[in-house]
Amino acid sequence: MVHRPSEKEESFAERLARADAKLSPNKRSKKAGGAPSSNGNKTLSEFGVAMRLGTELVAGLAVGVAIGYALGCWLGYKVVFIVIFALFGCGAGMINAWRFLNGPALLAGPTNDGRSQRGCRIDD
Repeated sequence: MVHRPSEKEESFAERLARADAKLSPNKRSKKAGGAPSSNGNKTLSEFGVAMRLGTELVAGLAVGVAIGYALGCWLGYKVVFIVIFALFGCGAGMINAWRFLNGPALLAGPTNDGRSQRGCRIDD
């Protein structure tokens, strides 16, 4: 006995296919402008990107302050080391955020025409 889908089942299948196409990650990222993630072709939402950037900045600052505090306690110049290493931590967090936003494109090798990412020929 062969099951033939009714009109309701067919219309549901069509609606489901349309909804799935609307929610597809590839199409959604083009509309939302999501940044590519480090784990393949999947994309991150704007909220995910904001959380990652905030985490990078806070982690850099926290590590810098912790190193400054430890050196300050050890050498006796607590305030000076905390300020200096907090600035270093902020800088490190900003560099990590910049690397995340630019993605792996800067690490890519030369293009097919023999030019590097900066536009210079490799053998010049």
